[in-house]
Amino acid sequence: MKKFLVALFLGGMLFPLRWASGQETDSLEVLYDRAPVKTFLGARTTLVSDQLTTTPATGYLPALTGRMSGFYTQQNQGFRVMNTAVNYNVDAFLGNRPIAGAGVPSENTEYNISLRKQSPIVVIDGIQRDIFSIDPENIESITVLKDALSTIALGQRSSRGVLLITTKKPQAGKTRISFTAQAALQEPLNLPKPLPAHQFAYLLNEALTNGGNQPAYTEEQFELFRTGTDPLRYPNTDWYDQVLRKTAPLMRYNLSANGGGKTAQYAIALNYTDQLGLFKESPEVAYNTNSSLKRYSLNTNVNIRITDRFTLGMQIMGRIQDGNEPGVGTQNLLETLKKTPNGVYPIKNANGSWGSTSYFKDNLLALTTNSGYRQDHLKDVMANVDLRYDLNDWVKGLSVKATTNVAVQSLTGIVRERKEPTYQMVVGSAGDTSYNIMANAVAQNNDFNTVFNARYWFGQVSVNYERDWAEHHFQASLMGDQRRTLFNYDLPAVATNLTGKLSYDYQGKYMAQAALNTSGFNRYRPGYQYGLFYAFGLGWNIKKEPFLQDGASWLDELKLRGTFGKTGNGVDNSGYYEYRATFMATDGRIGSGVYSAGTERSELRGYWENTYLPNVRTWEGAYKLNVGFDAAFFGNRLQWVADAYYDRYFDLLQTRGKSIEMIGIAYPAENIGKTNIKGLESTWTYQQQLGDVGYFASANLTVEQSKVVFFDEQQQRYPWQEVTGLPMGVRMGYIADGLLQSMEEIENGASTVGYDAQPGDIKYRDLNEDGVIDQFDRTLISSTKPLIYYGFTLGFRWKGLECSALLQGVTNRELYLNDRAIHGGFLGFGGYEQAYEPILDRWTPETAATATYPRLTIGNSHNYAESSFWIRSGNYFRLKNVQVAYSFPASFTEKLRLNGLKLFANALNVSTWSAYKGQDPEVPTGAYPLQRVFNVGVNVNL
Repeated sequence: MKKFLVALFLGGMLFPLRWASGQETDSLEVLYDRAPVKTFLGARTTLVSDQLTTTPATGYLPALTGRMSGFYTQQNQGFRVMNTAVNYNVDAFLGNRPIAGAGVPSENTEYNISLRKQSPIVVIDGIQRDIFSIDPENIESITVLKDALSTIALGQRSSRGVLLITTKKPQAGKTRISFTAQAALQEPLNLPKPLPAHQFAYLLNEALTNGGNQPAYTEEQFELFRTGTDPLRYPNTDWYDQVLRKTAPLMRYNLSANGGGKTAQYAIALNYTDQLGLFKESPEVAYNTNSSLKRYSLNTNVNIRITDRFTLGMQIMGRIQDGNEPGVGTQNLLETLKKTPNGVYPIKNANGSWGSTSYFKDNLLALTTNSGYRQDHLKDVMANVDLRYDLNDWVKGLSVKATTNVAVQSLTGIVRERKEPTYQMVVGSAGDTSYNIMANAVAQNNDFNTVFNARYWFGQVSVNYERDWAEHHFQASLMGDQRRTLFNYDLPAVATNLTGKLSYDYQGKYMAQAALNTSGFNRYRPGYQYGLFYAFGLGWNIKKEPFLQDGASWLDELKLRGTFGKTGNGVDNSGYYEYRATFMATDGRIGSGVYSAGTERSELRGYWENTYLPNVRTWEGAYKLNVGFDAAFFGNRLQWVADAYYDRYFDLLQTRGKSIEMIGIAYPAENIGKTNIKGLESTWTYQQQLGDVGYFASANLTVEQSKVVFFDEQQQRYPWQEVTGLPMGVRMGYIADGLLQSMEEIENGASTVGYDAQPGDIKYRDLNEDGVIDQFDRTLISSTKPLIYYGFTLGFRWKGLECSALLQGVTNRELYLNDRAIHGGFLGFGGYEQAYEPILDRWTPETAATATYPRLTIGNSHNYAESSFWIRSGNYFRLKNVQVAYSFPASFTEKLRLNGLKLFANALNVSTWSAYKGQDPEVPTGAYPLQRVFNVGVNVNL
């Protein structure tokens, strides 16, 4: 069997990158179909299976980071966020009232993703479903579609681009069984560094005295904290060490079978994932209190050739997922961990009771191991049926296709939370010890919550015509589809599309394509439900021109291509029939929307509107232009694909900036906003085989910029206050000019109303030079440079040994240090919250010349106003993924009666170089931490 390199698809080209066995393909997966590689005109990138499975993770998103131009990911959590909230409100008279229009709980809670600054539509095997937990072992390819022509069939959802997931399909041949087992260790990274108890006490005294207050601790108490001679009254507990494990296991198993004959083929895959979190557990507690994830999944595909003209495809995909976390909740526990000082109380008092104080009434370790547990349970099944009939006997080149999908999803939660009693140990002057209760015991509740229920139906019918006349190729299709979703107790949401497409090429040299779509959604106001969208593209394969056929043997491919279209962004932002007036009965109390009347303050009862002003919202629109080229050189060893795009979004849903609430009610969102987004994307790949050694290198680069064109901004007094014309999402605040160094500088500078500045405070720039720092001095404080992100993939193979590495990074990105517990210190609980290492660089008279933080104070709002002082560079460069694998030769595996045996080891988040060292450049401090993962595995083929 021929050996070749499994391909990376970019634009309309096939780029070999990884080694495998099989045959090259000349067609690509596109939305609802396949398309020829040579005549594809859109902007896209595709990753295949081997590139996905090198990343040890519970889903496929981590494998995409740094590999696909135009697709940006930023991790914000190191573990999934559970959902146990009920989907109804409790009413004393009516019982449980369903929450209308609540929407689908997101399955992706760990990553922010964007495709050209839009949230992409996820399409799995032709079905629109936001499923992010598919095991990469089951995925054949992942494609991003970026331009208007490639996504136009989505109609009112076509502006956002597509993340196209294709699972492994049946292949005819002898049954092939594959089993993969993997075991990993997860290690937390960039944990905050809390101050030890004696340092905390010393700096707290400094903060108190800076504000004119008495110190809280004496020199003797500093020494007791430092030496640890009285650990019950003066403890120094490293709570991060007490609460979090050093490592946590991750286990994954995959069993698949694929094969079949000429008439029927099948592909079956079973997956099991078992991931444990970082929280410690108590051997005295009989149930699991750690964060954990267990997932069981099944995917079956069957293709049947009923006749030579008629084929049937069936697929069933099912998942059962069980999550667990401490009863207090993961985020609540991490927030308490961040705020609890090392010296606040002992883990346990002398009598064995849980320690606490009047400020910190809940014992942190008790919350971790003895607060009960929460669970969420997801059950999801979907079934697809595809029918294809070739009508070539009646009309040459004519065929029809029909697809239907039915899916059911259920998410439930169990909350069994409890609390242990806590006590403050008090030692009297006579040496007598007493225990004052700070928090009473709370018996374990036993709540079963219905979180979310959904039913999906999708139906699609298409008629396709394809003919060749000599050197002319023509293709046309007419496709209609409808998608119905029923969430919880809502009325069904119905999205309908009708799309016509035409495609023509001459000798594969000159190409023209066009598409027209009409799309509707039933939750918009009548008269605003339907929209008309269109797209077209042109291409020119210059390499096929006679003047390049003979004289440029070094050039293998040079195709120019461009697309333009009008697209839509609706459905998901439609609201729940918001154009209709709804009412709610008042409960008769003052402040519930009624007024008192009469001398006796008698109450007026009645009804009031939930939405007050008419809402005529409809879908948003965009004009999207993409131009690019695909080039290959030197026998396809070097490839270069580049795209430039300009997208103009209009009718964006926004609340009018000039609205004033003189009538006491808020204004609705309207289709008024305008934004421009533009960018450049480029990918270079080089690969070569030299005897037994093969190697490749690939790099991708994305530069993207945005501009707010219109959002009905209020007229500003000064031009530096205006946001119109700036990039999307900019930060406004005060410009910091360092720290105030003397009273003379304070007296000669601008003042802040209501605050008496002191040396060591932040000095803000008086932009209007009126001598006062106020709202008129706020301006742009964040960067306006375009965001740049990139990735490098390197690899080689020598005989059975394979090595690969992925490096990725981001430039022109900024962090805002708004976590006051970490970067301010002494803000909550009367100033007794934990403090961290960054404040060691605070201003004092002795460190005035080198200080990077303001003077310490208790709850100082002046120094923590939004300003440029707290902006840091978010640039970073990360060795994201490394894999080493060895495939045993056939001479060895045949002795074991195996078709293949492979051992591998890989790692995720191996090392990071960042401009700011105070926290991880992606996951913010206080969230579940980013983890480095070391993984080993074995793959056996039978």
